[in-house]
Amino acid sequence: MKLFRKGDGPLDRLGRGLELQAIRLLLLAVHALPERLALGAGRTAGRAAAMALPRYRHRAEEQLRLAFPGKPESWIEKTAVACFEHFGQAAAEMIKGPRSSQGNRWEKIVRVKEEARLLEVVNSGKGAILASGHIGNWELAAQWFFKHGAKLVSIAHGSRNRGIDEMMLRERRARGHSTVDVDGAFRNLVRELRGGAMVAVLTDRNPRDQGMIVPFFGRDILTVTSPALLSHMTGSPILPWACIRDGRAFRYTVHLGDLLVPDRKAPRDAEVARLTRESTAWLERFIRMAPEQWQWMHRRWKITPGGLKRAGIAKPT
Repeated sequence: MKLFRKGDGPLDRLGRGLELQAIRLLLLAVHALPERLALGAGRTAGRAAAMALPRYRHRAEEQLRLAFPGKPESWIEKTAVACFEHFGQAAAEMIKGPRSSQGNRWEKIVRVKEEARLLEVVNSGKGAILASGHIGNWELAAQWFFKHGAKLVSIAHGSRNRGIDEMMLRERRARGHSTVDVDGAFRNLVRELRGGAMVAVLTDRNPRDQGMIVPFFGRDILTVTSPALLSHMTGSPILPWACIRDGRAFRYTVHLGDLLVPDRKAPRDAEVARLTRESTAWLERFIRMAPEQWQWMHRRWKITPGGLKRAGIAKPT
């Protein structure tokens, strides 16, 4: 159905409508299954996707080899497939998980390893930039913040299917998760931070033509600098974190990195570079804890010519 997302003709609208209905039917089917069967079905779907999409599986294997040069080929292949299985199970978990933060079920699903330290950040009134990546199940932490009286805000990256966007927005609101539109996002996030909100950002997507070069698994990587810029502008600290599954059960632990406090008296460019390097290093540590729970099929290390130019390291012509 993705083929129909680019246009606005009758066939395109029909395709988007069919896509939305297919997703709704899938949601109903997963809802009807007992939790154990639903999670197993998610893993099976992920494993089937790994077999049906060899291009992405091979890309995952290639990047795992470069990131973990000492690992045997059997581990590389097994981890690549486990990555697909993880995301299949994570999708089922979001469908089967309780929408409300009330009650004690979420306390059995998500625990914070250093809860007192996180509560101290939440209650400081200074706001914080929660920097993570597409590892584990980053959406699950929203209920924890809502239950503890904190406002959690992130950027809404919309698709061309408005029906899917609206459905996702309702689900996030039900879980206490607010969003700002990608247009004008920086200005809106500055306002939220100054109001004491927690701003969640995922920093591991390829920014293509913007950002700065930092090391990641021993290789240069182009990384967004917006979290560091937000921190330097507002004085709000960056808190690296990851919500990682414990084994195969529907149980997660939120792991915290060091609180990265900006030095607003330091030169902005140098401080933005430091904060970006340190938060990226924490993301690498989290991924090493559970490599099968990160998006190895994403072309994270690809740097476009525009990205090289923006980073100031374009090859001479």
